[in-house]
Amino acid sequence: MVMLIAKLWHFLVVLFRPRLWWFVAVLSAFAADEKVLEILEKTVDEKALEILDKTSAYYQGLEDFRAVYGVTIKYPEEDTVQCGKMEITARGQQYRLSYGKKKTITDRKTVDKKETITDGKTVWVYDEDLNEVTISEYAKTDSDLNFAELYNLYQQGYQSVYIGERIVHKTKNIIRDIVQLTPLDEGSSFKSITLEVDRATAQIHRWEVVQNEETRYICTVCRFSVNIPLSDDYFTFDMGAHPGVEVIDLRESEEEQCEKTADVDEG
Repeated sequence: MVMLIAKLWHFLVVLFRPRLWWFVAVLSAFAADEKVLEILEKTVDEKALEILDKTSAYYQGLEDFRAVYGVTIKYPEEDTVQCGKMEITARGQQYRLSYGKKKTITDRKTVDKKETITDGKTVWVYDEDLNEVTISEYAKTDSDLNFAELYNLYQQGYQSVYIGERIVHKTKNIIRDIVQLTPLDEGSSFKSITLEVDRATAQIHRWEVVQNEETRYICTVCRFSVNIPLSDDYFTFDMGAHPGVEVIDLRESEEEQCEKTADVDEG
């Protein structure tokens, strides 16, 4: 679960800081007041682990899912806020992740759209504004979107703390539990991840990642669905749907790329 959030967070960092360019993790933290600091002194928070175990079991049981998120990124040094929309559809190690910026969180139009697609063998990274796709081989790493493994990662390297509950709707008894994860590694690039989990369904509805320099990445689930009818080609890039797309194939050798460039120049 932590690595999934980390991948989404890196995707957003890359999008808003274009020179970094690669993908994926995200989202919710509350300021560490005296109560939080007192709880952090505990070695194990059984209530937090119970909630995370339940959430882990829920997501591991899904064969596929599609989620749409509203995203807000707050930069303290610039005193600015940027908004966006992110959508991810996943099945095993196959996934399709897209993101676009918005002028406001309620704006329906997105710009600077980017998309990452993989079928578990090949990875396509598409930049809509440039009409450019970069192709590379899929490389399995510990941070891959393998949901059979990801949702157990909170058990190592993070301290889990139960912060409290938030009553969303008292009459309908909709309650969300708040759990904060703090990395044990002092060299980590972020300070905390806070999850807001629905008590009845174990679904994560909101989360926030706080970086060391206090930049905050906040995601709120807008829509979530499972058991989606998906064809295998949904997790591949359709060249025909993007006329004139520029292809950068990193699977080719330098010689092959030079030959292709020479052919274009001669033409």
